[in-house]
Amino acid sequence: MTWAILALLATAPGWCQMAVPQRSTVGIARAEQILVPEGIRAPAILYPEGRVHYGVVTALLDRAVAAAVGMDDPDAAWRAVVSPGDRVGIQIDVDGIEAHDPALDVLVRRIVAAGVPLRNITIYAGQESALFRAGFDLSGRVPGANVMASDDLGYRGGISRVVLDQCTTIISLSRLRVDPHFGMHGALANCLESVPHTERKRLERDPERLAEAAANSTLRRMIVLHVLDAMWPITSYPVGERPEMWQYGGLLASTDPVALDVVGRQVLLEALRQADPGCAALDPPVTWLEPATTEFRLGNSDSTAIDVVEQWPLDPDGQPPEQPD
Repeated sequence: MTWAILALLATAPGWCQMAVPQRSTVGIARAEQILVPEGIRAPAILYPEGRVHYGVVTALLDRAVAAAVGMDDPDAAWRAVVSPGDRVGIQIDVDGIEAHDPALDVLVRRIVAAGVPLRNITIYAGQESALFRAGFDLSGRVPGANVMASDDLGYRGGISRVVLDQCTTIISLSRLRVDPHFGMHGALANCLESVPHTERKRLERDPERLAEAAANSTLRRMIVLHVLDAMWPITSYPVGERPEMWQYGGLLASTDPVALDVVGRQVLLEALRQADPGCAALDPPVTWLEPATTEFRLGNSDSTAIDVVEQWPLDPDGQPPEQPD
């Protein structure tokens, strides 16, 4: 009976809360140009919005991840994050990422390059209908990574069985964007994709409790890396129009979701101030960062305890420019 009670408590948010690390690291890699210059390699008639340079996106992801885990060699960094025997879940922000999203495509390739078979990779988000609208194939007949919704297999202990039964390790991939419900969507908000629909809606209505989903002991143990796509942060969602975006040209990565969101918020505020010099803060404000540290012990919200490792901006070929002597 004692062991059964302990097992039940271990699945509850807040059980065996870990200490906040003294310092956290956020890796940032930026590029001057994400798109292939218009010309014979990217004719405007075929690519009216531009053609993404996948070599640059790969370099961005490699450099951000290597910085986040404190390594110089990207291949060694990926081997430190995942191993060939893992069944890797990629938790995605389905409202900010598309089926053929460059960051998602490159992330899958790098996981495979680290030795994980494609059949052992599962891309998932909360609802099947949202995945369908985003253009993901849910038939299971197309070769490639598995695509599933958290709702597909039901839930146990407040977490999707997709997480519990299909994955041993999770990488969270979110898109930096303004959210009309709780100010900003980032690494912590992305964990809503792993909890039941009713729980997602409850936490969206109570932003100060937003980090509660990420605080689930199973989820916090399984997520080994958070990646924040800030190549084109979404600064607003005009009703009936396309979202407004700003080219920041960067990918951010960290093992600390709170620190990552703190830095992401600074990037988003910079974008908003450029669009509107009078902008002082996000509306609605981001109220869940401090409780994520003080109550849920998920990471550092104090910017003085966060080491930001910025890579030199990459040139259009994905290489760092020559440094001045």
